[in-house]
Amino acid sequence: MRTRLHLPAAPLFLLFLLTLLIMPVLLLPVAGLAAGRDNFEQPRPLRARDVLPPAILQDKNYTVADRVDNDGLFNHYTVSSPFGTFRANSTSALLTLVHEIRAIAAMKKIRTDETTVQALKQSGKKTVQGLKTLFEDPEKTLEGAVSGVNSLFNRAAATIGSREITDSEDSRVAQFIGLSKSKGQIATRFAVNMYSSNPVLQEELDRLALADYMGGLGVGLATAVVPGAGGLLLTTSGTARLLNEAINTTPASELWLRNRDKLRKLGINSDTVELFLNNPVFSPAATTVLVAAMEEMRDVADLGLLLKVALQASDPDMARIITETAVLTAGYHKNIGRLARLAPMARLFCAEKKDGTLVVVLPTDHIIWSARVAGVAKGVTGRAKKGIEIWTYGDFSDRARSELERLGWQVHPHSQDRLVPAT
Repeated sequence: MRTRLHLPAAPLFLLFLLTLLIMPVLLLPVAGLAAGRDNFEQPRPLRARDVLPPAILQDKNYTVADRVDNDGLFNHYTVSSPFGTFRANSTSALLTLVHEIRAIAAMKKIRTDETTVQALKQSGKKTVQGLKTLFEDPEKTLEGAVSGVNSLFNRAAATIGSREITDSEDSRVAQFIGLSKSKGQIATRFAVNMYSSNPVLQEELDRLALADYMGGLGVGLATAVVPGAGGLLLTTSGTARLLNEAINTTPASELWLRNRDKLRKLGINSDTVELFLNNPVFSPAATTVLVAAMEEMRDVADLGLLLKVALQASDPDMARIITETAVLTAGYHKNIGRLARLAPMARLFCAEKKDGTLVVVLPTDHIIWSARVAGVAKGVTGRAKKGIEIWTYGDFSDRARSELERLGWQVHPHSQDRLVPAT
């Protein structure tokens, strides 16, 4: 029977994206808005065949639906597969999902029945069941459920000088007894992110990790490699693959400490650092990638603004968009032109070069000339000391491009390869 995953079509991060640009619009003259309201573009569906290369549209493991919903900034895709129906809320998220589906298909070819049987013979059914319970529900097994105000105070106390388990991690017990180590090795072998929010991928990683841990048969080392670096953001470069391996094979607690120390060396306020590191929607992987991007910009002033923006994230999609923005901005600093400082832009951030040029770097898919985009564009234009550049992962509607150029913006669509070139 086919499993259908009913993932939210409009998660919280959409509300964030749809409102992050509203405040500048409110600053526009009311009469001007009233006169021009009918001239703004409205989001409309796109076709996958028009926005994606043929190699991404489908293969034997999945099919991308032809209808693509665009919200004025990002594309939203529906993907059907034998393993369920998935939603991807941007093109970069789709590329990750496609790789994950291919990895799932390869994982499902690996049978673990014999491993499980041998583990039962060696350890006894009760021992295995007890271990499984610890793996799935350690709080209930070890301490019993804690709820209400007491649990809130417990969590608050635990964050002082230490770290919180993020939403994407295994339990502390699973990490302690070595299950997470097996899981990380297997994830690296399949070139996926062990902290992925894909529930089917997590089921397969857990299945193989438990078999590997209990049977000691080296499942993580015996499987075939799935090409690519689907567990990382925006890039499939060799650097990304090395970073993915480092994330998967380093304990989450160690990543937390390393990221804390790196952020402190960058001069970021300690309280801001701890609040950011304990935001549960940032997985250890996303946190590590974002910190690596900040290290690339260590000589850029007001770098702490990036973490203040990140503190707004209330779901993993928000965290992903903010992290991708950081990665692309660091790519600009390294490969295009040196940035002098970061500056606020609505609820996100832009950058400024030494000559006063403002640089807006966004991981958006398709920008239309909406009221909110017009508001931000006019607000940023009013602040610019010199010119303005905008670099995006995707493209612009003809109207959006012409309006931005009319305001003096230099428009750079499809800029991923220039910002983050494959190496």
